[in-house]
Amino acid sequence: MARETHRWVIDSIAEHVAAIEVDGGPVVRLPEWVLPRGAREGDVLAVHHELDAAGRRSTLAITIDDAATRSTLRGSAHQVEAIRKASRRRDPGGDVSL
Repeated sequence: MARETHRWVIDSIAEHVAAIEVDGGPVVRLPEWVLPRGAREGDVLAVHHELDAAGRRSTLAITIDDAATRSTLRGSAHQVEAIRKASRRRDPGGDVSL
């Protein structure tokens, strides 16, 4: 039996369709019902895939990874703050002269 683990991140959910970033690469669209109940935009999902010995049955177990979600959101917040600070250093604000 072949086993793999993947990391999905929910980019958006609209009209019962989820846009999912797969393993930091391509974005795929899946019906929202595939996701665990309560999954929302920004959540990191641990996806365990098993393929039976004959290769005829594929099974996915999808779990919301709360720790990875918190870590990812913290990293994003730090990145936004760094950009905001850098922007303030370059642009002191004030009137615009054309």
